[in-house]
Amino acid sequence: MNPKFLYELQPGEWARIINIEGGRGLRQRLYLRGVKEGDTIRVISSIQGPVVIEANRSIIALGRGMARKIRIIKGR
Repeated sequence: MNPKFLYELQPGEWARIINIEGGRGLRQRLYLRGVKEGDTIRVISSIQGPVVIEANRSIIALGRGMARKIRIIKGR
C-alpha cells in the first residue's frame, strides 16, 4: 500500500499513522491530544472543516494543516 496523508481519507476509513512530518511543536500538540506514530485511527468526518478522527477511544478534531502532515497507511 502507498502511504497517504490523513486528510485524504474518507469518513469511516481506518488507518495507521506511520509518520508525523512536522517539528517538535506539532508532535507535542498531537501527543497532548492522544495522537502519535503507530496509532490506529478511524476518520469520522473529513468533508468540510476540521478532520475529525477517533484515536485511542477519544474523538479528536484536527485542523487541515495538521492533517496534511500526518502520513498514514490505510487499513487496521
